[in-house]
Amino acid sequence: MNQRKLDSVKSKAKRLAKAECANFTGNEGCYVTCGNRCILFYESEGIGNVCPYFIKAVLPGDHKLESEYRDLFNIPTEKKSTDLCEECSRPIERTSNRQKYCGECRDEVRKTKEKKRQQERRYVNTHKRTHLG
Repeated sequence: MNQRKLDSVKSKAKRLAKAECANFTGNEGCYVTCGNRCILFYESEGIGNVCPYFIKAVLPGDHKLESEYRDLFNIPTEKKSTDLCEECSRPIERTSNRQKYCGECRDEVRKTKEKKRQQERRYVNTHKRTHLG
């Protein structure tokens, strides 16, 4: 392993953690990692400190550093869903298992369905048979 590359990535990660990590407590360490061993204070030749909060919440803010960090410490990238909007076929990031549409199409589809429901309701109300025989 290239020591210069390792030191470079570690120092960039430390700067990012100091600036952005919500769990960093200063000299005391970190709220999340076991034994308060934050990425800033953990020295290792191998995998390093793989803080789950840092990996999921802080590191994605810097895409270049994230790819270097994951490559250097052999951390697999998380695959995002490749679901498509049923209306416009653009990729969407689903927030629930029932989501079918992107944010832009969702409102349009809702309006169209509501319009159709109201038309059907009005049709039924105007064509009711009366019992005034």
